[in-house]
Amino acid sequence: MRLKHLGIIFLSIYSAFGFAEIDCAEDYSYDKNSKSCVKFLTSDSDRKKGLMFKKELKPNHELHFLWKNEQLRCMWMKNTSIPIDILFIDQDKELVLEKGIPYSKERICHEAIIVVEANRGELSKKFGLNYQ
Repeated sequence: MRLKHLGIIFLSIYSAFGFAEIDCAEDYSYDKNSKSCVKFLTSDSDRKKGLMFKKELKPNHELHFLWKNEQLRCMWMKNTSIPIDILFIDQDKELVLEKGIPYSKERICHEAIIVVEANRGELSKKFGLNYQ
């Protein structure tokens, strides 16, 4: 239940940003606050898969990796062909944005309770953030 609340809190951050309504891909839900299609990943198996082996991510589609507690979260791109933004959000709502480089074996780690993945440039533009 706490994960659901964290997702709702996070989505409320988006309310100041707007995009035209879009059709969501299978397994994604349209969120009117964020004006994007979101897929919440709350199980270990779903979080481990993420975007691995996917050939594309539609524009304005996001994966939200949710955990119950904040700790060092590491992402990698070894089996991911899509250039993406990776946004780390800690319990104080501090944001750190990284570039996911396709097929990179380098681990990208930051303290986080939520991690969001989206197409390269979308989260940077949405939040006005520079990459670390």
